[in-house]
Amino acid sequence: MSSVGRFAARLHALGADVSAAVRRVAGYASRVRTTGSVGPRERTRLVVSAALDEALLTTFQTLRAPTDFTEFASKLQEADELVVHLEAAGAFDAPADYHHRPGPATFEGTARRVGHVRFQHVTFASPYRPDARVPGAERFEEQTDNHSAHAWVLGHDHAAPWVVCVHGAGMGNPLADIFAFRAGALHRAGFNVAIPVLPHHGPRGAGRFAVAFPTDDPVVNFHGAAQAIADVRAVVATVSAGGEPVVLHGISLGAYVASAVAALDTSVCGVIVGVPVVDLPGLMRTHAPARFTHHPLFETLFTISERLEAMTSSLALPLPTAPVRRVWAGRADRLVRPNQVQRLIDRWSIEDPYWYQAGHMGFLGASGVRRYIAHALVDAGVATDVRGKIRAVA
Repeated sequence: MSSVGRFAARLHALGADVSAAVRRVAGYASRVRTTGSVGPRERTRLVVSAALDEALLTTFQTLRAPTDFTEFASKLQEADELVVHLEAAGAFDAPADYHHRPGPATFEGTARRVGHVRFQHVTFASPYRPDARVPGAERFEEQTDNHSAHAWVLGHDHAAPWVVCVHGAGMGNPLADIFAFRAGALHRAGFNVAIPVLPHHGPRGAGRFAVAFPTDDPVVNFHGAAQAIADVRAVVATVSAGGEPVVLHGISLGAYVASAVAALDTSVCGVIVGVPVVDLPGLMRTHAPARFTHHPLFETLFTISERLEAMTSSLALPLPTAPVRRVWAGRADRLVRPNQVQRLIDRWSIEDPYWYQAGHMGFLGASGVRRYIAHALVDAGVATDVRGKIRAVA
């Protein structure tokens, strides 16, 4: 196909994606109007938030277009080989046993700053090194330099509880990560903060929209999730080696990882997840444009992805032993939809989830989310409430 032809095809696809997004927003607005408990002003806020999410999703669809199915045929074969390999190893019978617990890592740090916030950019060897015989292992490792893991650390020179924050997809930048988690405020409140960078993100990536995790490749998603879980567990093991308590806080894709780590690691005393992804294949189904989902190979792709998902999703792993488990999410979220969040709420038997009245990124301006997180830290025993402000327990 000529360059003009490719441009015309991309323009046609963009038009189809925009039209589909408009229809979804209209359908959402219609459903909101039938909700009698929501007032006119709140309905407007929810619909506008949903529209912004749909615009963001359409941008992602354009910039991270699904893999060409001709190329994907070979990846489907590799994914099927991975399923066979895991079945032969008995991994699906005990998925928690597949994830070996790493020991403390050796951090090497460089002092940096973002605005007025000073932090250490630490690196350490990723503990995830699958045997070359595992299908997809070599391809996953070759795509980006994921042998070296990275984290942003805001520490104190005295004993203090830790909040290990796990960022969302497309992040892994210190400015965005420290802002999203209000890490500076946590540090000023007396907490140590560590923000590990997920595989294929930030300094571990090949570009924000290239070879990303998660993607439409089941093998990359499997290895990306397994490595993310191992890396975060290594950070937890390292920062808690001195006997200081650790609370996990994950957002979106980071919530997927944090909830899995909490299911596998008994050392954390609390886990807080926001707008949590719990089902990557389900996300693929809701995010993929119709030209992708209608392809004859899509259902095969989806079935294989669901099979592999049983190895890394917290829905298939043991219940966390952490006494404090909290979930917050957006009612108008069109990127991680409420029905996906509800599955984790049900799985963890959460009695007091917090729902803010906006879309995926609306938590940045939701004071209720900040209060909910603060209360969770108090409930986990790592903070006290001093006249409405939290302070880390020394």
